[in-house]
Amino acid sequence: MDRAAQAAILGSALQERSGARRGPNARTERSPDKGVLMLDHDGRVVWSNSRVERILGVRPGGLRGRSCLWLLAQPNVQAADRRNRALETARSSGGYETSGWRWRADGSRFWASVTLRPVRDQTSGGFGFVAIVRDLTEKRRRADELRGALEISRAILAGQPPGVVLQLVAGRGRKLVEGDCALVRTLGADGKVLVLRAAAWRHPNDALVVAPAREVLRDRSITGYVFNTGRPRLVTGRPRAARPQARYERPAWADPSPALYVPLNALGRTLGTIVVMNWRSRRSFRRQDLDVLQLLANRAALGIHHASLNRDRERLAVAEERDRLGRELHDGAIQSLYAVTLDLAGTIARTADHGLQEQLAAMAGRVDAVIQGLRAHIHQLRRDLNPSPLEEST
Repeated sequence: MDRAAQAAILGSALQERSGARRGPNARTERSPDKGVLMLDHDGRVVWSNSRVERILGVRPGGLRGRSCLWLLAQPNVQAADRRNRALETARSSGGYETSGWRWRADGSRFWASVTLRPVRDQTSGGFGFVAIVRDLTEKRRRADELRGALEISRAILAGQPPGVVLQLVAGRGRKLVEGDCALVRTLGADGKVLVLRAAAWRHPNDALVVAPAREVLRDRSITGYVFNTGRPRLVTGRPRAARPQARYERPAWADPSPALYVPLNALGRTLGTIVVMNWRSRRSFRRQDLDVLQLLANRAALGIHHASLNRDRERLAVAEERDRLGRELHDGAIQSLYAVTLDLAGTIARTADHGLQEQLAAMAGRVDAVIQGLRAHIHQLRRDLNPSPLEEST
C-alpha cells in the first residue's frame, strides 16, 4: 500500500466524533507531491490535506462534505454510476486507480492521477476510503512537448514545405498549453513587418469570426518586441497604454487577451514568433505554460535552422557546379564556336562564288545562334537561388 495512504490510515478516523477537524499525521501533511483525501463510505470528503487543496485550487477546508465523483470520472459511464463503480471496485479489489484531465476551481485543467484505497474506520469498524491525488500535468506536458518536437523534426527531415512545418508548430503549440488559437509569424521581406505564416484554432470557425492581421509592425507590437529581443512575454490582459495601430491588430484584437508570446530562437538567432491566445475563454496562462511553450519553440526553431543551413549548403553546391559548367561552356564550347565563325567569315571574304558565300553565311548564322543559346543557358545557370525556407512560406 502507498506510504502516504498508510500514514493517512494510521493517523486518522473517518467519522468525526466532535466538531474538531481530525486528519492524518504531520508526515502525510508534509507529503511534497501527493494530495490526500479521506472519504466516508459514500465517497464524501471528511478530511483533506493542504497539498490536495493547492492542487485543486480550493480554500482550506473547502472540500469537506463534497462528493469525490468528479475526481473519479470515467469515460462512457453514466454519472450516477461512476462513483459507485469506483468505490465498489476499490472495496472488492483493494484499490482503484484512474487518471485523466480534471478541472481546478479557477477553470484551469490538470492531468490527475487518483488512487483509491479502502480503509476501516478504527472507531466504528465501518469502511471508508483514502484517495491519493497527484498532479502530473508537467510530466504529461513534457511528454507532449517531446512528441510535438519529434513530429516537427520528422516533417523537416522528410522535406515537408516550410508552410507545413510552421503549421505543425502552431498546432502543437496551441494544444500544448490548451490555447484558443496559435499564430506563427516570421519576418517579411522588407524587414519592417512580421507576416502571419500559420494559424491553429481550437474551433475552426473562429478563423472566420476573428481574423488576425496578416502583417504586424515590428516596432509597434508585442510580437515585434518579442522578435527583436528574443525574450518571451506573458500577457494577462489588456495593457493600459495599448492602442490599435494601423497594420497592427484589427479592432477585434485591439483588446489583448491572455496570451503567450514566444520567440523561435535557434543558436542566438530569432527566426519568428509563436503567439498563443485565449481570446474566447479569457483563461489566464501561467508561467509554466510560457516555459513549456518556449521549450517546444526552441526545439522547432533549431530544426528549422538546421534545415535552412542544409538547404543553403545544397544551394551553394549547386551554385558552384553551375558556375563551373558556365566557365567550361564559355571557355570551351563558346570560344571554339566563335573561332569557327571567324574561319567562316575569312572563307566568305576569300571566295568569289556568291552561292557559296550565302551557304557559308547561313552556317555562320546558325553557329552564332548556338553561341547565343549557350550564353543564355549560362545566364540561367547563374541566376540567384530561391529564398530561404521561412521566406517561402507565405
